[in-house]
Amino acid sequence: MVVPVSGPPGYDHQPAAQRSVPLEVFQTPDARWTVVQQRAPPLPKHHRLFAREMVDFIKSHEFAQVVLLTSSDAALRGDALIDGPQIRSLAVNCHDEALAERLQALSLGELAPHSQLQSKVGTEGPTAQLAQLHSSGIAKPLLRLCESEGIQVVALVALVNEGDNIPDAITMANATNAALEITSGLDQWRPPKTWEWLMPASTPTSMF
Repeated sequence: MVVPVSGPPGYDHQPAAQRSVPLEVFQTPDARWTVVQQRAPPLPKHHRLFAREMVDFIKSHEFAQVVLLTSSDAALRGDALIDGPQIRSLAVNCHDEALAERLQALSLGELAPHSQLQSKVGTEGPTAQLAQLHSSGIAKPLLRLCESEGIQVVALVALVNEGDNIPDAITMANATNAALEITSGLDQWRPPKTWEWLMPASTPTSMF
């Protein structure tokens, strides 16, 4: 369901002979956290099918809760999102009061207040907030399926612009770690070496 590409290992600790694939699954030794990393975009017109496969994967493994990390094109955001934090949250079928309190304490507020959305789309709740997602991959169909099938999901949405998104990724990692309390005593993230090639260090002089 995703573009079939492969490349060198994505992380420094992986063997040089290991290949990166479009979808990779990682799990902590205590099995508390399972991470599905999507490295390639869905095939054209396959977003809903891919979202369906992800929901089937979630249900078959009986995950207690799902956390979706995604982004939205900041250039297309509505007026309600112009001011405020870069990272927003969206809860679907989730009634974890402790997590809600942490999100509020971290200023990871709702993707958009219900009162501001109701006048535009005529409804409230997660479905209304999905209208605020732009260029977010399978986030919309995945969240809709989770809502209809009673799966608990908390989505963290980074409002980003085109360009160097490494700082955005680090901001998202910090917000995720703080909200979910995954690990403590972390001073800074160490970007993988492959990130060095995401953006050119300088403009080649041969262009002029």
